[in-house]
Amino acid sequence: MERAIQSRDFTTFAKLTCADSNQFHATCLDTSPPLFYMNDTSHRIINCVEKLNRHEEVPQGAYTFDAGCNGFLFARDRKAAALLLQRLLYYFPPNPDTDLSSYILGDKSILKDAGLENIDDVEKLPVPPEIRDKVPAQRFRGNINYFICTRPGPGPVLLSDQGQALLDPVTGFPK
Repeated sequence: MERAIQSRDFTTFAKLTCADSNQFHATCLDTSPPLFYMNDTSHRIINCVEKLNRHEEVPQGAYTFDAGCNGFLFARDRKAAALLLQRLLYYFPPNPDTDLSSYILGDKSILKDAGLENIDDVEKLPVPPEIRDKVPAQRFRGNINYFICTRPGPGPVLLSDQGQALLDPVTGFPK
């Protein structure tokens, strides 16, 4: 893993990351009693990433799920991040009365790269090409509360202005 990160080998990074996550959850299922951390939405997110990667023939995304149902997704590059976000929003659109800026938190600049400005654009997303000729795709509106989009950066930064924080300082929950 360290070599993959140092050499910016996303293909190896993606394979190792996904395999490690899958093995962790397989071990959890193999305990007595079994531990069920992931839910149906978690499995659907994995399926979304796997379908994209098979379609592109080179890994474009990777996933890992900690001891919970929340996924951490990684993209090969900015173009792959936009493709992945389009698919996630296609499969998991917000409720119609949701403002896109409250559904996508963090770095919203990815929305422009994905060709999205508002909820209407999400509703108009085409069926992803990897499933276009398959059984009609099921969409899971409202299954996800929000996405947090980030970019690699210098690491943690102490904010002098609490208004810039993504988390509420009292509750610890996203604003």
